[in-house]
Amino acid sequence: MRTVVISSLMLLVCGQLGLRISVVEGESMAPAIRAGDTVLTIAPIFGAPQRGSILLVETDRRRILHRLHDVSGTQLWLKGDASANPDTQPVRQSQVRGVLALLFPTSYVYRAIRAAAEFTARVPIQMELTSAGGAIAEQGPRYTFGADSLGRLAPGAYALWSVLLSACHNVDDRCAESYALRIDPQQFSALIPASGSPGSSAQALSRALRIATRCQSARDGGAWVEAADLFTAEWRPDLPSSGLLALQPAAAVRAGVRCEVKITLLGSFAASLGSITIPLRWGPA
Repeated sequence: MRTVVISSLMLLVCGQLGLRISVVEGESMAPAIRAGDTVLTIAPIFGAPQRGSILLVETDRRRILHRLHDVSGTQLWLKGDASANPDTQPVRQSQVRGVLALLFPTSYVYRAIRAAAEFTARVPIQMELTSAGGAIAEQGPRYTFGADSLGRLAPGAYALWSVLLSACHNVDDRCAESYALRIDPQQFSALIPASGSPGSSAQALSRALRIATRCQSARDGGAWVEAADLFTAEWRPDLPSSGLLALQPAAAVRAGVRCEVKITLLGSFAASLGSITIPLRWGPA
């Protein structure tokens, strides 16, 4: 009887504290928290979470474990430790399900199991760049780090392209106010649907890719400026900012802009997907 009483008391305490045990799927909190790690979160019962806290948030699409970056009124802006930019959309206090209490580094076991599974850990990743609205995009050769002799990437490896972007070269050309390099939403929708059953190939692929961009003046050179750092798991076809890789004013575009697009493979996915081509589009914003 004593055991039953103690167990019931523990369940009651856990329920009141809002304890949750979750297994991390993505790499957006690397290197502190990796895919396969187990986290224990506790409900925010001691007041509003503070900046720097790691929060478990439930949106209409999925659960996210990110760090609280900023607070604006009733809106909370989160950010993954591995990302240079905050998340593309804020969340509400009511969406917070817990604050990180304990981290169990089970990712080592996760990676060992994953390595023994029946899938390929290497995949060739390509990029396709098109332009619109009188803009011109020139795609350079691909450079890889961590690829095998066939150009296939292992998890943690990346492919990098240098691209030259321009528009309205002549004084009389009509320019848009600004030009954008972004993930092509129509083609990318076919590659990674906005919705799908958890664990599907499309969902696994979306969690396995990170795209970062930096740009400089093609004429004057100078310092590189970080333009974007996106995880494709956060991409949404109805949210243009989630696929925006670079935004340039007309004055800069007239002189030409050189950008580097870096696509990193964070994890593995089913071999049935074959090679992956990421579609990008350059044109008026």
